[in-house]
Order: sequence, then C-alpha cells, then structure tokens
Amino acid sequence: MKVLVTGGSGVIGSYLLREFKRCGYCLSCYSRTRPIEKHADWLEGDVGDIDHLKAACKGNDAVIHLAAVPGPGRTTPEALFQVNVMGTINVLEAAVAQGVGKIVFASSGAATGFTFQTKQLVPEYLPIDETHPCEPQDEYGLSKLLGELVCKRYSDAYGIQTICLRINHNWCVDRAGAQVAVNAGWAKGLTVEELWQKRYHKVIKYPQGDWPRPGPPDPRNLLWAVTDVRDAVHAFGLAIENTDITHEVFHINAGDTCSMTETPILIEQYFPQVPITEPLKGHATLVSHAKATRLLGYHPRYTWRESDFEKWLSDVQGAR
Repeated sequence: MKVLVTGGSGVIGSYLLREFKRCGYCLSCYSRTRPIEKHADWLEGDVGDIDHLKAACKGNDAVIHLAAVPGPGRTTPEALFQVNVMGTINVLEAAVAQGVGKIVFASSGAATGFTFQTKQLVPEYLPIDETHPCEPQDEYGLSKLLGELVCKRYSDAYGIQTICLRINHNWCVDRAGAQVAVNAGWAKGLTVEELWQKRYHKVIKYPQGDWPRPGPPDPRNLLWAVTDVRDAVHAFGLAIENTDITHEVFHINAGDTCSMTETPILIEQYFPQVPITEPLKGHATLVSHAKATRLLGYHPRYTWRESDFEKWLSDVQGAR
C-alpha cells in the first residue's frame, strides 16, 4: 500500500514512518522539513499549497494527515486555523481530486474541551466517550473538532473513508524512540531528559517539601489521559487497514491514567457528583477507548508505568 504522510517530520511522524516502513508500506512524507530518518521519500511542501498537495497525493492509496500547529499559543489564532482547518480541507480536496480512497486524520482529545480549559468543565459522565458533548475553549481544540466535521462532510459528499483519531496526551516514554523525537517538530533541540522533565514530570508541593510526580497536577489536562506514541502509531496502522468504516471518530489512549493517584480517589476528590457508567478501578482511564477497541481492534499495549521514563523518574525520586 502506498501511503502519503503529511507532517511526517514531526514527533508522531518520527515514530510512524519508522514503524510503517518496517511493516512494508511504500511511504512518502509531505512536510516543510526533511524527516530525521530516511524511511520515506521526502516531498517538500506546505498543506496550504493545494497544487503541491494534489501532486503529492497522486498514486497513493491513503493519506495520514498529521500536519498541524500542535497546540494553542504557538501562533496567532488566524494562522492556526489556516493550517489546521484550511490545511485539512486542502488535503481532502487533493485526495478527492486524485482518487485517494482514505484519509486518517490526527485529531486530538483537545476537541472535547477537557485539555486547555479557561473555565473548569465537569463531565456529564465518566469515563467520557465519543458521544460526550464537546466544548473546546481554545483555538486548537476547536480546529480539531472542525477538522473532524470537515472529514465527515467529505465522506458524506464523496464516499471517501475518513477516520479521525483523537490522540490523547501523547507521550514518548521509550528512550530510543524519544531520542529521535527530540530531533523532530516542536521537541527539536531538547534532550530526552529535558523532554521528560518539561512535559511529563511535574512538581507538587507538600508540607515537607516539593516532590516530583508524572502527569498534570489537576484534571484540567484531559482528565489525566495519556497515550504512548507507539500505541498511537498502532492505531494509525489499524485505521489504514480498515475497509469497513466510512467515517468515525475514535479516542485513542492508554488503559491507565498518567496520575500516581488511583482513579476512584481522583473521582471522589474532583468529580464526586458525576455518574460513573462502568467500574473504574486502580488507575483506570477516564477517557474510554472502547469504541476503538470494538470497531478498529485497538488495544493499548503500553503503559508509562513500565517504561524507560518510569525508570528515569524512579531514579530522580530516589536521588532526592
């Protein structure tokens, strides 16, 4: 199968191109910068250029659309919408024009509104799923929700397959993969330890002194959801191979949270009045991937609790 990957020179792309090449796909990477590793033919281009996109799509069976401004505050809202929304429309237009039958769109858990909150959202029920109302409060989450709606429109109008994967709080916790990722996209220039320190390693204040722990310090960041990037890449592979779905949106995340606190305690502390629709024991996720499991065959294979990051974290804590 011939697959075009937009934004393949970014963090997720650095994992995806490597794994897809190992699986035997014929790959092209359409991006503004050359990928760090040579797993795909590089086509220099911008998702704002519809003519270049059409040329890049020609002869491909599917497109994985990763290219995006990866969060709010990185550029103006206008520029973010131009890349994330109009860029997605351009990819779909180019795919339809060249007869590409499938688009797998990298959406985000930010589409729900639980990631970048200016006002604290309270879930209607837990765990949340794809039927839970979305209320994004920032331009990034809104752009991803609009991208999902655009995908549905093109599926309805042209019959093209569009599968949208809401990657929830992506983590690179294997040292070998993280070493490549820190040379790509927004992480470029960081060391692996700096990546882990800045993104996954927080400090909480106790009376006896500060103590580091993984994960966000409050429920503002997508209900403590986390995804090992290797599981995210596996989900993209399942989506590429699926022939039954016309259009669907899926949550993709781990089976556990990124919090050190067990889930029932988190619920009791932060959401005591929220209805619970299924048993949530131990560190069970508050964002359900049941739909992806049922329709895509997705099962998370990794947990940060058994990773190079966890070993590093234990060493850091043990040194205190």
